[in-house]
Amino acid sequence: MDKTFLKEWLSEVPPFTTFRINSLQSFDSKNLEEYFHLQKQVLNVSEIPKYYFLKNDCLVVGRWPNGVEFGNINKEVIVDAACGASVLRGAHVFAPGVLGLPTNCKLDEIINVYCDMEGHCKRGLKIPYEGNKQYVGVGILKKLRCDLFDNGIAPSGIAVHILLPASRLPVINEKIYPTGQILLQNLPSIVTGWVVDPKPHELILDMCASPGNKTTHLAEMSGDKAVIIAIDKTEPKVARIVKNCEIQGVSCVKAYAFDSTKCFVRDSLNKLEPPFPANNFDKILLDAPCSGLGQRPQLNNKMSEKMLQSYKFVQRKLMAAAVEILKVGGELTYSTCTVTKEENEWMVAWVLEKFPFVKLVPAEPLKGGPGLSNCGLTDEQRIMVQRFGPIEDELRPVEDIYRNSIGFFIAKFIRTDFR
Repeated sequence: MDKTFLKEWLSEVPPFTTFRINSLQSFDSKNLEEYFHLQKQVLNVSEIPKYYFLKNDCLVVGRWPNGVEFGNINKEVIVDAACGASVLRGAHVFAPGVLGLPTNCKLDEIINVYCDMEGHCKRGLKIPYEGNKQYVGVGILKKLRCDLFDNGIAPSGIAVHILLPASRLPVINEKIYPTGQILLQNLPSIVTGWVVDPKPHELILDMCASPGNKTTHLAEMSGDKAVIIAIDKTEPKVARIVKNCEIQGVSCVKAYAFDSTKCFVRDSLNKLEPPFPANNFDKILLDAPCSGLGQRPQLNNKMSEKMLQSYKFVQRKLMAAAVEILKVGGELTYSTCTVTKEENEWMVAWVLEKFPFVKLVPAEPLKGGPGLSNCGLTDEQRIMVQRFGPIEDELRPVEDIYRNSIGFFIAKFIRTDFR
C-alpha cells in the first residue's frame, strides 16, 4: 500500500455525501428537490446537485457546480480541526467548535470560516489568526462572542449557518423532513447494516453501539421487529443511543451501560441483559473502537504510535467475548473505520487462528475491495472481506463510489460448533 498516496487521499474530501433514509417512515424526494431549488437561488447557480438512491435506505448527493460568488468578505471565524472537517463534509458550525471570532461581527452577516490546522489558536481569540489555517466554507453568523465565550456557560447550537463549504457539498437541513427521517451517515457504515442483514425476531447484539446510528439502522431494516441489545461503556453513551432510538422511532432496542469486553459469563442465566451466557445471539455487530484513520478529510491527525498500537488489544478482548456469546450458526460482523492492517486483516487472521470454531464467510453484499495482500490472509480469504479505500485490486474491481467514500473495513464470521 502506497502510504503517500493513501495519505493524500485521506486529506481530501469525498466528492459526494450520503444520507440514510429511515425505512420505517415514508420518504418523498420532492422536499429535497424544493430545498435544492431554494438554495440554488441563494447561491445563484444554474443547476442543483445530482442525487440518487443506491438502495431505498441510502441517498447519495453530489456537489454544487463551480462558480458561486459571495463578494468580498473581510471577517472570519476560526474553528478547530474536527469542526473544519465536518464543515467540509456538509455540516454547520456548532458553537463548541469555534475558537476565534472578531469583536466587531454582527448577527446574520456573511463570514468566512477557517480551520486551525495545527491546534495553536487559543479559544476566545479576538484578532485575526495568523497561524496555519485553511479555508473551509462561508456562512451566516448566528452567535456573537458573548454567546460563545463570555457568559461562563458551555455554548451550544449552531454558531455559523453554512451556505457553502469549500468542498461544495450541500448542507442539507434535516428539518426539511420529519424528525428522524434522514440521517447523515458514511456510505460504508450503511453497508455494514446491509452485511448484518437483520431479520424480524432475531436476537442481535450491538457491542459498541454509541451513538446508535448503526443500531437504529439494524432496527429499521428488521421492520423494528428484531430484538436488539445495544451496549456501550458509560451512561452518557447509552443516553445517546436511547435518544437516537427515540428520534428514529425505534422501539425494539434495549440499551445497557456495560463493558463489552466482560459481557460473557459462562454460567449467566440472563439472555437479554449483560453479562450473557454462551451460545446466545443470532447475530452480533462488533463495530470496534479503532484508530479512526479512515475518516476523511483528516486535517490534523495527532495519533501517537503508542495510542495506535493500543487498539488491537481492546479489539481482541471484544472479539474473544463476542465469539463465546454467538450461537452456533450465528453471524458476527466486525467493522472499523480505519485503514491499518493491524486492526483489519491481521485481526481477521488472529481470530481464525485463535478460535478454530469460527469460520470466515463473505461479508455480502461485497461493495468494497478485497483485503490487502501479504497481511496474513490468503486470496480466498481476502475476497471474503471488504476494504473501502482508493486501492485498486484486480481480485475484485470496485465501483468508484465505494472507493471514494472513507477508509473502512468489514469482515463476517460464523460460529461452526459449541465448545
